[in-house]
Amino acid sequence: MRLTLYTLPKLAVSAKLLCLLMVVICGAVPSMVRSVRLYNDCAGRYVRADTRGRVFADADESDKFQNLTIRSTDFSLKLTIFGEESKRYLCFNKKWKIVGSLRDRGPMCQFYEEMAQNGYSRFRSAADKKHFLGFNRRGRPLKGSPQVKSPNPKCLNFLKFDAEFSIPDFNAKMAEGGVINHSLYRERLLFFPNRPRTTSEPSQPTHRLRHNRKKYGNP
Repeated sequence: MRLTLYTLPKLAVSAKLLCLLMVVICGAVPSMVRSVRLYNDCAGRYVRADTRGRVFADADESDKFQNLTIRSTDFSLKLTIFGEESKRYLCFNKKWKIVGSLRDRGPMCQFYEEMAQNGYSRFRSAADKKHFLGFNRRGRPLKGSPQVKSPNPKCLNFLKFDAEFSIPDFNAKMAEGGVINHSLYRERLLFFPNRPRTTSEPSQPTHRLRHNRKKYGNP
């Protein structure tokens, strides 16, 4: 199966259900540490935290500040998000803007991970359930982190990728084996799904065109 940013959420749902089943069987919630990259659905880029304490969702796969560590703090399912390169925690400040902090400041730096209906992950603040981690289309943190009633809830949606995993690389390897043959413009749409389509890129045939092809045959 070819992996895209639209098929991965379905796989994530199955993985999470499997993890929940394992937790029920074990009767406990183990402490977990995982190195990931967080892809924001609204910005169409990865989250990064730099050494100056700035947090943006504008990184591509070559950015060294995009690798994050998600760690469960205790049995309450609270999580911390830590920048591996910058050595900073993702935290809310007093104005509810997400920043990079050199130390874990408790609930303001802790999150609950929730699963949206479409399979994406959302990170709710442990300090105030009305605030979420989110970014706008330009990759800037949402001030005040709007609730789910936001005009664009996609800005609160994230996909988690393994730090060593790359969708373009995976698809390229599949293509080399003759399984997939996709053009460059398809790769660009895969990596930047929110980028508007340009006139040079082919579009799907209209209903009238399909009707004429069926009636008169392909040119």
